[in-house]
Amino acid sequence: MVLVVAAAAVAPFLIPVDRYRPLLVQVIQASTGHDVEIASLRLALWPRVRVRMAGVRLKNPTGFPAGDAIEVTSVDLGVEPRALLARRLQITGIAVTGVRVNFLSDAAGRTNLDLPAPPPGTPPPGAGPAAGGQPWLVLNPIGTVTAKNATLTVGGLDARHKQATEVFMLTGFGASIRSIDPTAPDWTQRLEITSDLTGTQLSTPLLTTPVRIESGALMLRGGKGRATFAAVLDTMRATGTATLLGLNPPSLTFTVSIPDLDANQLERVLSPRPGPAVGSGGGPRRLVALGEVSIGRLVFSPLRASAVRSRVSVYTDVVRADAYSLSAYGGTVQGEAVLDYSAAGLPTTGTARARGIDLAQLVAVFNPRGQKITGTLAADTTLATALGGDAEAALTGAGTFAIRNGSFPGLDVKNTMVRMAKLLQLNVPAGETHFSYLGGDLRIARERVYSRALRLDAQGMQGTAQGSFGFDQTLDYTGTGVLTSLASGGTPASVLVTGLAPAAGQVLSRFVPGAAGATGARVPFAISGTFGDPKFALAGTPQLLGGRGSPTQSTPAAPQQPALPGLPQLPSLQNLLNLPH
Repeated sequence: MVLVVAAAAVAPFLIPVDRYRPLLVQVIQASTGHDVEIASLRLALWPRVRVRMAGVRLKNPTGFPAGDAIEVTSVDLGVEPRALLARRLQITGIAVTGVRVNFLSDAAGRTNLDLPAPPPGTPPPGAGPAAGGQPWLVLNPIGTVTAKNATLTVGGLDARHKQATEVFMLTGFGASIRSIDPTAPDWTQRLEITSDLTGTQLSTPLLTTPVRIESGALMLRGGKGRATFAAVLDTMRATGTATLLGLNPPSLTFTVSIPDLDANQLERVLSPRPGPAVGSGGGPRRLVALGEVSIGRLVFSPLRASAVRSRVSVYTDVVRADAYSLSAYGGTVQGEAVLDYSAAGLPTTGTARARGIDLAQLVAVFNPRGQKITGTLAADTTLATALGGDAEAALTGAGTFAIRNGSFPGLDVKNTMVRMAKLLQLNVPAGETHFSYLGGDLRIARERVYSRALRLDAQGMQGTAQGSFGFDQTLDYTGTGVLTSLASGGTPASVLVTGLAPAAGQVLSRFVPGAAGATGARVPFAISGTFGDPKFALAGTPQLLGGRGSPTQSTPAAPQQPALPGLPQLPSLQNLLNLPH
C-alpha cells in the first residue's frame, strides 16, 4: 500500500505531461482558428488518472476586441494510462470547472465563436505521429463532458468603435454534454447538452438586480434547444418556455406568464443608464427573439388592469410590443409600444386605443371620495415616456377622446351658469347635468393634460372650452356655455324670461337688450379648483340669444366633434413601430 501511495506521488514528476502543452495549443488553434493559451498541464492519479489543464483561454478572433472568447479555470482530461505510458494522450472523458463563455456578435451576424472551415483533405486533430508511428493524441468518442459553475455572457459589437457591450449574462449553472465525436465533420451539430438551471442568475444592464431562476432545465440538440423556467425578479414571479432556433446568429421564441406585475416596482429595478446598443455598428437591425407575454394582473399605481396579452419582438437595440391588449374598468385598451434599450433613460413610445371604459370607475381611482363624471370613454392616443427615470414626469402624448351618455353626479352645471348670469332667469331644471357627448383633443406635457377644443352636448346646454388639468387634479379651463330651456307644457324660455310679469319683463328688457323673445343665453365661464372641489366663475358678460337685437345663433361656434378612431400617428412613433421582421 505504501508503494502505491509513493508511486502516485512520484508519477506526476516522472511522466512529463507538460511537454504536451504546446502540442495541445497547436491542435486547438488549428481546429478553432483562435489563439490559445494554456497556463499549465499536470498529471493526477487520484481518484482516477487524468491530465489537468489550468488557465485555458481561447482568444477572440481578428475583428473583435482583444479578450477571451472562452475562459476555463481547469479542465480534467480523463486518459488511458497504458497509452500515457506509451507517450500518447488517449482522451476518454472531459470535466470542466469554472468556464466562462463570452459570446459576441456584430451587426452582420458574425460571432467570435465561428469556426473556420477546414481545408479539403485536412486530417483530424492529433494525426501527428508519436513514438512507434502512432498519433500522440487520440480523440475517440468521448462520452459525457460535464461543466460546473459555468457563466455565459452574450453581447454585441460596435464594429465602428471596436467596443463590446453586454446584453445579458447567465451565471452559476452546470451542463452535461453527450455525443461528442470530434472526428465527425458535423460533430458540433450532434452535440446533446442538458443543463439544470436551478439557482442560475440572469443579469442584464437593463436591471439593477438579477433575475433568479428558482427551477428550470435546458436541452440542446442538433443546434436547437428548449428551456423551461420559473423565475423571480425582486418579488415578481414568472414562468415560461424558450425555444432556441439557432446559434448563428442566436434566435429564439418564448412564452412568459406573469401572475402579478407591479410596474411601479419594476420601474425601481430598471437601470436608467444606456443599454447594449447592439445594433449601433451601422449594420441592419436584427430580430433576436419573438414571443408572447401574458400578465394576469398589472398594477401601475393607482391604475390596474387584467388579462394583459402582448406579442413581443426583441431586436438588437429595441423591444417592441407588436400588439398588446388589456382589460380595465369595464373596457379594453389595445395598441403597440417600443422600448429603446440602447439609449439613456430607456425611452418608450406607444399607442393606446381605449374603448368602453367606465369613466365612473376610472375617476374613482383618482378621487374615491367624490365622483364628478360618469359615462363611457373612448380615446386614441400616442404616448412617450422614459422608463429609466421618473416615467410620470417624462410622459408626453397627443390624441382625441370622447365620453358618451354620461352625467356630472352632484354637479348642476346648467343652474350653476344660470346663477352666475344672475339676471337671466331661465327656467332650467335643477339636478345633475346629463350629456350625450363630451370630447375633443388632448395633449400631455409637464404633468398636465391640455385641450384646445372641447365640446359638450347636454340636455338644455351646449358648450365649448379649452384649458388643462394636472396630474395633481388641479383644473384650469375657460369656455362658453349656451343654455336653452322649455317650461312645462312646452312654453319657450323667452316667455319665462320676459313674461314672469309685465313690469318685470319691461324692466328686464330695459337692462338686457334683446330680452323680448329670447330663447337662451350664452354664458362665458372659467373653472378652477380641483376635481374634488371645482370652482366656477363668470368670465365675461352673458348674452341672451334669439331676442330682438340679440345674436341669432343659438349655439356657440364650436369646432367639429373629433372623430374616433382615426388619430394620425406621430412621425417619430411611426418610424419606431415600422420595424423590419
